[in-house]
Amino acid sequence: FWLKLQAALALRKSGACCSAMVKNTKMQQWLNYRVRVTVSDSRVMVGTFMAFDKYMNMVLSDCEEYRKIKAKGSDEEREAKRMLGLIILRGETVVSMTAEAPPPSEPRKAGQQTGPGRGQAAGRGVPVAPLQSAPAGLTGPVKGVGAPGAAQMMPQSVGRGGPARLPGGMPMGARPPPGMPPM
Repeated sequence: FWLKLQAALALRKSGACCSAMVKNTKMQQWLNYRVRVTVSDSRVMVGTFMAFDKYMNMVLSDCEEYRKIKAKGSDEEREAKRMLGLIILRGETVVSMTAEAPPPSEPRKAGQQTGPGRGQAAGRGVPVAPLQSAPAGLTGPVKGVGAPGAAQMMPQSVGRGGPARLPGGMPMGARPPPGMPPM
C-alpha cells in the first residue's frame, strides 16, 4: 500500500498524470492547496491536498484534526485540535472540501527542514557516485564456504570409485533386507 502511495506522489511531483487524474480535472486544480475537509463524523481535517484517486480517497500532508467536544454536565463545546501529519482519508467519509490557501509560490529549497507529515527521501548509505568495484566482502561467494567443492559435484562413473551397484542403489551380490522382494 505504501509503495503505491509513494509511486502516486512521485508521479504527481514529476508532472505525469494517471488516467484517473485526467478525468478529474476539477479535483486536480486543487492539488497542493491548503484545504479544509469535513468528514462524516463532523471532524474537520485541514492539510495540504497531495493526491486523490477515482474513489475520492485523499492524501493530506501536514494535516491537523479539529473536533468539537461537549463537556459532561454542561452544554459548552470546546474545539480540540491535534496534529496528524500525513494521512489518507477514505473517499466514502468525505462530506465537503474547501480551499483555505493557494499552493506556495516558490519551490522548496533542498536544505529546508521538513515538518511533521512531510516525506523526505532517505538514503540507504550507498554513495551516489558509481563504484569502480564492489566493496570488500561483496564481490561474490568465498571459495569453500556454503557449497561443496567442484570435484564433489562432478558425476562419478560406474567403473571406478567404489563397488558396482544395481539400479536400486544396492551393491552387486548383496541380498535385500528381510521382507523385501529380490530385484
